[in-house]
Amino acid sequence: MSFKETDFPGLIKYLKRIVEEEKDPMLVKELVTQLVKLYEDVPLYPGIVNMCIGGVTKNVKPEELEVGQRVFIKSGDDCLCGTVSAKDGEGIELKAVKLMSSEDELDIGMREISRATVINTNVLKEMWPSLVFEKGQK
Repeated sequence: MSFKETDFPGLIKYLKRIVEEEKDPMLVKELVTQLVKLYEDVPLYPGIVNMCIGGVTKNVKPEELEVGQRVFIKSGDDCLCGTVSAKDGEGIELKAVKLMSSEDELDIGMREISRATVINTNVLKEMWPSLVFEKGQK
């Protein structure tokens, strides 16, 4: 059996779709975390994980939110997540809130940076150069 004949390509397609379509990075992280958790629960059955992962998220109307639910909210250009701690007819109150806002530009001093992480897109080429081929090369 080759890798293509297993159920893993479905999981990869799911990851690709959420990365391309979902704009809320906190939700993307949560979806990946849930995929990993599901796979750890049933490691021999990636097909079952693939069937279940689509049901992890559920879009609801704000009026349907319940106290105690963890919620990811898009409001204008901002993305936020938190746990509903109170609800009334006017709105909801969140606790443990994380806010993701976007700016066109931001100046930040070197002393304000406690950690900076970059992505090495050439890691396969550096570690396994014999496995890297130019696109279209035969």
